[in-house]
Amino acid sequence: MIAMKLGWLLLELILWGFFLYFGSAAAFGMAVLLVAIPLCSLLIGLRVRKGVRVALTAPASLRKGSGGTLSIFLWNGSVFPVFRVRCRICVENQLDRQKSDLEEMTWLPGKKKKMISLDVGSDYCGRLRCSVERVVLYDIFGLIGVRCKCDAVTHLAVQPDTFGMDVALVCHAYSAEDSDVYSQERPGPDLTQTYQIREYVPGDSPRQVHWKLSGKFDKLIVRDPSLPITHDVLVFWERTGEGEDPDGIDAQAETVVSLCRSLMEQSIPFTVGWNDTDRDLCVLHEIRDMDGLVGIAPRILRAAGKSMGDTGAELLIQTRPDALCGHMVYIAPRIGEEAMDLRQFGNVRMLLCGEGGMDDAIVFDPEHYREQLARIEI
Repeated sequence: MIAMKLGWLLLELILWGFFLYFGSAAAFGMAVLLVAIPLCSLLIGLRVRKGVRVALTAPASLRKGSGGTLSIFLWNGSVFPVFRVRCRICVENQLDRQKSDLEEMTWLPGKKKKMISLDVGSDYCGRLRCSVERVVLYDIFGLIGVRCKCDAVTHLAVQPDTFGMDVALVCHAYSAEDSDVYSQERPGPDLTQTYQIREYVPGDSPRQVHWKLSGKFDKLIVRDPSLPITHDVLVFWERTGEGEDPDGIDAQAETVVSLCRSLMEQSIPFTVGWNDTDRDLCVLHEIRDMDGLVGIAPRILRAAGKSMGDTGAELLIQTRPDALCGHMVYIAPRIGEEAMDLRQFGNVRMLLCGEGGMDDAIVFDPEHYREQLARIEI
């Protein structure tokens, strides 16, 4: 565009030079014409812009690091063509608030529709908001621009790369002992229900011996107690206190989704939540099946954070004490005093990205979090 403007200016100066030095009428006419074309294009652009429409489409989801196609559809409702159209698209990752701009220059014939394709993607998981930031109509030389009012928006999710987590529910003082639903994956502390029958091995408690079956088979048979799971698990993601660390945010997001998938695979009911930092409130969703987890994933991927303000732990205690339960997992970049108060209501497993501060907290980093979180107890 700058080259076109400089070329126009140079040609205009040459023509005026010919006119002033040689008195050329042809040079004078062409110089006037070069000035008249942008002015006429301005008047046409003011009329055409009312009939210009823009729409955006994109794939529903992408994998991290892979590219997708963002399609821009332009409609010209006027009979006049537009020789130059500049489109600027803003792409924002709503999870870590990272922004980038995409630009494309094209032309638009009268009474026609045109499509432009741009590559879009991200190396970090999150929900990408693609919006039309500016559409400007230019004359053939790109001298005078007329801005159109266009506000098209589309979204696509960059899916997290989930990883396997072995999650164990540990019996403690807050656990409920009168459950009606029991884990099918592992034994627990409830001797009133049997998880499995097996042969005795050294170290088994005498309380586990099934004397009736032992007498029948003439060898010691024990029964493993069951693990009650009707008490909920709360998975809470603290979004206050984060810095400008997209790698850390990405690791936390993948940890949240991977933990939820692990609980779901073990048929453990849970609630997932986070604090909405824009509205200063807690968002909580009970998850009972895979469809519920898939449906809530896009909201998790746009849970933007901020460095200062009311913490999610504080809001959780003040506004949603009903969600606090015996087993809680708290994912955060660092520990705060408000998070320590959660321990008044149940057992809390702290998963901290980058900073410790507690002996029993699990600290992970963006490089090794898959290995560091391969097994956790809650």
